[in-house]
Amino acid sequence: TPSVARLLRSSLIDVLSSDHIRSARAKGFGPFQLVLRHGLRNASLPVVTVIGLEVGNLLGGAILTERVFSWPGVGQLTIEAISNRDFPLVQATVLFFAATFVVVNLLVDLSYSFLDPRVRTSR
Repeated sequence: TPSVARLLRSSLIDVLSSDHIRSARAKGFGPFQLVLRHGLRNASLPVVTVIGLEVGNLLGGAILTERVFSWPGVGQLTIEAISNRDFPLVQATVLFFAATFVVVNLLVDLSYSFLDPRVRTSR
């Protein structure tokens, strides 16, 4: 969370010094509207990217966390399947982690066009 907050802050500082924010300020928008309507939407692109990549780290860390604290879960299931040489179960859990990571990154890519209208797919 601190790294995401720091990235959002630096990205928001960059966006708030851009020309379209200056134009919106000249039109009479208040500071709250400037930050929420114009600044935060454009500054959130790198933040969404980092959050999508952090999901992979969380999935990998779940295996270690579940093993250390003896919490039952997919990570512990994977470790037990490896130690029991249950290869179909190992393949299934790896496929589950990979599919989850791919779906999250697909959602991140699809959210780009919603967050920034300049990023539209061309036909």
